[in-house]
Amino acid sequence: MAGASVKVAVRVRPFNSREIGRESKCIIQMSGNTTTIINPKQAKDNKSFNFDYSYWSHTTAGHASNTMY
Repeated sequence: MAGASVKVAVRVRPFNSREIGRESKCIIQMSGNTTTIINPKQAKDNKSFNFDYSYWSHTTAGHASNTMY
């Protein structure tokens, strides 16, 4: 398909009841179109990815605002 393009979006969802019950920690951070997965065991081993759209729906504060980037 000539001229076709794909847009990719990512969303961080709220924890489910099982994750809440286990007191899980959110290891995702968003800044603009960049989403970073934080390795809690090795801080230097974080992975970052760029997406066309990033949506923050998680319930914890401090990682990103609740708006689309």
